[in-house]
Amino acid sequence: MAPWRAPDVARRLPRVLVGIVLSLPVLLVGGVLLASVVFVRDPVPDVDTVRLTVRAVPTPAAASADCSRLLSGLPGEIRTDTGMLPRRILADPVPAATVAWGGEDGATPIVLRCGLPRPPEGATRPLRDVVGVDWVAVAADTPGSTTWVTVDRAVHIGLTVPDAFGEAPLLDVSRGVKIALVSR
Repeated sequence: MAPWRAPDVARRLPRVLVGIVLSLPVLLVGGVLLASVVFVRDPVPDVDTVRLTVRAVPTPAAASADCSRLLSGLPGEIRTDTGMLPRRILADPVPAATVAWGGEDGATPIVLRCGLPRPPEGATRPLRDVVGVDWVAVAADTPGSTTWVTVDRAVHIGLTVPDAFGEAPLLDVSRGVKIALVSR
């Protein structure tokens, strides 16, 4: 009688399993590459791909330590009555100690300037206290906007806000001014 032998199927089964196990990673990588080609979407343009042009104004104290401290603590987004606005990258030549938020699609941005001269209107116009920071409204160079300038700090800050955004930006900036700059 001949000795017992395992059927051929039993000997081939480990080879088939090894082949399947080795081909699965290759198929998985191929599937991922195919899916990435099929489902690729155009990238969403970032707001900051188009730099915002802001007019320069005289800021004699722009290089002060106070302005540096304030500007470094400003948020990446600012709250308005209509929602949050992202901070923008400014076009060259970038005005000294100036930052802006919003201004997409030709809309008027919110612009903050640090190191302004003391406003002459400060002595005759009523002051507005916002969380312990005194502001005075001055003539805005942009129609439909209000420019507020601090009058109780060693360095004067100007904030031009389009009227449609309400007073929320003034409140946010006042909090930052109160933290970064001591009153005189």
